[in-house]
Amino acid sequence: MNTHRVLVLARAGAARDRTEMALRQAGAALAAVLDPATADEAQVRAAAPDALLVVLDPVAEAALEKFEAVLADPSLLVLFDDAEVAARRDGWEAARWARHLAAKLQGHRNVLPAPPAGSAPDRDFEQEMQDLSMEMAAMQPLPPAVQGSALAQPEGAVVVAAGIGGPDAVRQLLGGLPAAFPRALLLRQRIEGGQYDRLVRQMQRAAQMPVVLACAGEPLRRGHVYVVPDGVDVGEAPAGLHFVEAAGEPRFAPLRPGDSAMLLLSGAPPALVDLALAMRMAGGLALGQSAENCFDPAASQALAARGGEADSLAGISRQLLQRWPA
Repeated sequence: MNTHRVLVLARAGAARDRTEMALRQAGAALAAVLDPATADEAQVRAAAPDALLVVLDPVAEAALEKFEAVLADPSLLVLFDDAEVAARRDGWEAARWARHLAAKLQGHRNVLPAPPAGSAPDRDFEQEMQDLSMEMAAMQPLPPAVQGSALAQPEGAVVVAAGIGGPDAVRQLLGGLPAAFPRALLLRQRIEGGQYDRLVRQMQRAAQMPVVLACAGEPLRRGHVYVVPDGVDVGEAPAGLHFVEAAGEPRFAPLRPGDSAMLLLSGAPPALVDLALAMRMAGGLALGQSAENCFDPAASQALAARGGEADSLAGISRQLLQRWPA
C-alpha cells in the first residue's frame, strides 16, 4: 500500500489538530501543515504533496484565491473539510472520518469502522424494506399528467441532497456538469449556523454553472445551481416555478417529477428516500451515491434497498447528461 503525502491547509486550532490525527490514523504522511492566511502556492509546491486537504473557515476561504492554480492541478487529489465540523469530531465519528480519508487516498471501499457495540443489524427493518420493495414493484405506474395546461406541466429540476461528508461529493458532481446544463440544480445541505452564503462561494469554485442563494420570490432558471437555505421551498405560479418561504424541510412538490431527479449524496437525510422513489415511479431519476468513498451512505443504501439505484459521482453526472444533454 502506497503512503500518500498529504499537505494540510488549515489555521491553528482544534480543527487542524483533529485533522492531523485523522490523517495519521488513515496511514497518510504529512507533507506539510500550512496556514492558508500566511502560506503561498510556492510553499505548497515545494512540499511535493500527493494530496491537499483544505480545512475551511472564513479566513481560509478568503485566502483560497492565491491557491487556485494548485487546487486545479489534476495531478493532486484535493479534499475539503469544514473547520467547525472537524473541531467537534470524536469517538466513532472521528474513526469513521479517518476511514473515509483512507478510502479517498487509497481508492478502496473500506469507509466505515465497525459500529459501536450493541448496534447489530436490524433484521426486522431489512425484512420490512424487502417487503416494501415487492409492494412497490406491484404498484401500477402513475397516469400521465394532463396536457395543455402550463401549470400541469411545470419544468423539472435536479435536487441534490447532502450532509456530513457531502461537500466533496457535491463539488465533484458540479465539476462534471457543463455551464449549459439545461435544468436548475437545487442543493439542499443543512449547515449549522446557517452560513449558506459561504457554501455558495465554496461551490462556485467547483461549478461551471453560476451558484446563487435561493431567495423567496426569485424564479428558477436553467443552468443555475441554487443553494436552498432553511425556510425556503419551491412554489408554483402562472409565470413558472419560483422560490417561496416555507416552514420545515423543502418538499419540492411543484417540480414535474418525470422531468426531475433526486440525488442522495453523502449525509443526505433518509427521510428523502420516499420523495426520491415517488419521483422515480413518475419517470424521473432517483440516484444515490455509491458506498465507495461515501462518508455517510445511509440514505443511498436505503434508496437502493427499496428499488432505487446507487452510482459513482461520475456515473451520476453521466446519467444526468444522458437525460438532459447540454
